[in-house]
Amino acid sequence: VNAILVILVLRLAPPPKRSMSVRHSAIFSKAEPIKCSGPTCSTPTINCSLLLLLLLSLIQLSGPVAAILSGALPVDWDQFGVGVAFLIGGEVVRRPIFCLLRVLYLRRAVGLSDAEITDIVGTRLSLPQDWLPNLLADPRTKTRIKVCDVLFRKGGHVFTLTSTIIFNAFVVDDLGALVLSVSLGSVLLVMVQASAISLFRGAAHRGHWWWLSWLFGAADRIRDGRLGQQNAMMGSTSMMWGIVASFGIALLGLPPQEDAEKLWALATQLVLLPLTYGDAMGEIIGTPFGRHRFKVKGLGEINEKSLEGCAAVFLGSLIPGLIVLGTGAADPCAIPAAWGLAAAIAVLTTITETIAFRSTDNFVIPACNAVLVVIWWHVGLAVDEGNDAYDVLDSFDSGNHSLAVKSPAFGNTPTYGLVE
Repeated sequence: VNAILVILVLRLAPPPKRSMSVRHSAIFSKAEPIKCSGPTCSTPTINCSLLLLLLLSLIQLSGPVAAILSGALPVDWDQFGVGVAFLIGGEVVRRPIFCLLRVLYLRRAVGLSDAEITDIVGTRLSLPQDWLPNLLADPRTKTRIKVCDVLFRKGGHVFTLTSTIIFNAFVVDDLGALVLSVSLGSVLLVMVQASAISLFRGAAHRGHWWWLSWLFGAADRIRDGRLGQQNAMMGSTSMMWGIVASFGIALLGLPPQEDAEKLWALATQLVLLPLTYGDAMGEIIGTPFGRHRFKVKGLGEINEKSLEGCAAVFLGSLIPGLIVLGTGAADPCAIPAAWGLAAAIAVLTTITETIAFRSTDNFVIPACNAVLVVIWWHVGLAVDEGNDAYDVLDSFDSGNHSLAVKSPAFGNTPTYGLVE
């Protein structure tokens, strides 16, 4: 879908009209019609930021590992192997394709030179402070770079999270295998990305970044400026933090997955769908069409959002949840008042996406949604218990003196409970 969108943009967009006949690299070309000044990032600062990102990624992995070692999170190791192969295979294919399409877009639709594109796909940390303002000085160039960021940053975001949902539904249904595979994959990716930035920095390695940029899969947003790659790494790390944290919260607050499969299926989709589509729609609508903008805090050189983007986040979070409930993709009876929960999650996602520090919303959104799902389920369970919502089925197991009962507490799945 992303490739088709890029091709349509390239076909429909008129050739770029540049105010200058020649554009050159910000710092590496001898001919330099645009003067760049200002300090560049120091090596100690760069190394400290990379070390911090790597540390956060390792801490994120320690949670699932500790749960597995303690026996709280059992793992089907055959499914774990399949999961690792599936994730690596998907990303190895996606990332080069997205990078090549972005280069094609920047060359054809934006009209940038190879030297300028090299500045974008490289580390950017060696670029001067005013590199980004100079690049965006032309209004037409600025508009088309906004479109570029939407297509490739959020295109990869939607691809990764959608594949995770499909992965959980059809490839790996073991919770331990899912959490460990995505967590380990995130750590390995951040390690390789940090090593590439640390080892291949500076003018001598510029040419290497035409293929080293494949590690980032065009997720390094251009309008984040010199911090684009760090923002992409932080986004990837916080996404895995969010997935791991949300499953941890569910483990602590919901019945075991094997006892409540319908409940877990619905909860997983209600927690992750707003992160997949609501967060993406905020940038897809807000970046090119947002008019009522306001400043926010974040990791990047341009940190702002818009009211139009916030409305898109709400709708992008609400509509997928309603589709899941309305089409029977998940059982709405698994959680009391599930339709109201879908609306509440859309409101919560809009608030958390707006106030979260940019690049950390991938963690804040699913973690907060998971907390809401657990609280909502417990409140609904208490109300149902007060209304005698348990249905005793005509099934008695004389071996363990238990009756089969059906309740929203277990996704309305017949479950044996001890007779009192």
